[in-house]
Amino acid sequence: MTGERTVTDGIASELRLPAQASELAAAREYAHEAAAAFGLDDDRCYEFAFAVNEAVTNAIRHGRPDEHGDIHLSVRADADRLTFAVRDCGTFAASTFDRVTSSERGRGFALMARLMDAVQLCAAPGSTTVRLSKLACESQLSAGLGV
Repeated sequence: MTGERTVTDGIASELRLPAQASELAAAREYAHEAAAAFGLDDDRCYEFAFAVNEAVTNAIRHGRPDEHGDIHLSVRADADRLTFAVRDCGTFAASTFDRVTSSERGRGFALMARLMDAVQLCAAPGSTTVRLSKLACESQLSAGLGV
């Protein structure tokens, strides 16, 4: 996997990736590894990685990389949820988000919302972050998995 990774206390990590479509596989791998380590089953790992792929694709296509040409990915595991954040240095344009969807584009947020338990968009001048969360299932919580 390309990019620069930082791990802290085994429950949070960050990865910087070049803002290029060729890096999508690395983003999916990073997301899938985090989901599996958190204890999500195969189907929920796939959903998690698929939603992350969509968020990273949006950051690459519509966002702006940092001064090094990177976008920033981070993952955090709490007792009851796994949260993945995708941050770029662009300023979110609501008009792009609100426009009518075409047959091939514009359904990314709806798709992410369908696959995840929570999707949060945080937009500020010069920074857009999408946070995707998947809750631990009951069996994970009762078994003490998740962190």
